[in-house]
Amino acid sequence: MQEHKLKELKGLLMSEASLVEKMISLTINGIYDVGSSFWDEVMTFEQRVNQIELELENKCTTAIALHQPEAKDLRLILMIYKINNDLERLGDQAVNIAESAKHLIGDPVLQELPELKEMTSASMAMLQNSLNAFVNEDVEASQEVCNADNIVDDFNRSIYKHAVVLMKENPQRIDSYMHLLRIARNLERIGDLSTNIAENTIYLSAGRVIKHHLEDEPASNADA
Repeated sequence: MQEHKLKELKGLLMSEASLVEKMISLTINGIYDVGSSFWDEVMTFEQRVNQIELELENKCTTAIALHQPEAKDLRLILMIYKINNDLERLGDQAVNIAESAKHLIGDPVLQELPELKEMTSASMAMLQNSLNAFVNEDVEASQEVCNADNIVDDFNRSIYKHAVVLMKENPQRIDSYMHLLRIARNLERIGDLSTNIAENTIYLSAGRVIKHHLEDEPASNADA
């Protein structure tokens, strides 16, 4: 298959990824910035992400049908197709966070769960590292992303336990705490989807399936 076709697909995917990263950054910064007006911008990005998802899905399908790629080229197109879907879902997580963030701007409960900021940093690092690993087809970096998912999961559990205690102490603020828990759940999903991207990169680069803790043998020499 022609190299420029693969570069086009990869470039479109990274454009989508850039928009998703901006969406998430806008929503997270918006939570703590009292003067922020992020909603309209997030929704504009969401529409563009949805457009790219459909465009890229069509281009991947067309590339397989017309060029009948084999081995590594076929794996690359299939992984782009799968990551494209993950990016669209990541955009949905950003919208969910933005919906809750609108209710929390300036709310003092934000200061009662400082670990939410740490979880945010960990989730964003996973996303950025997974995308960089995909661009570079870096197996080691992808494995590090997979390992980091446990950290984000631990944050989610810790925030849940802390929020439950705070709800009992301040029942009049339950709605605010529920929005914080919703944000934490969506950050946890960002970690999961970043892990998906990393797992797909490992399959692309090494021909190994690690999803669900399965390990396949390395791809055959036909990929050379």
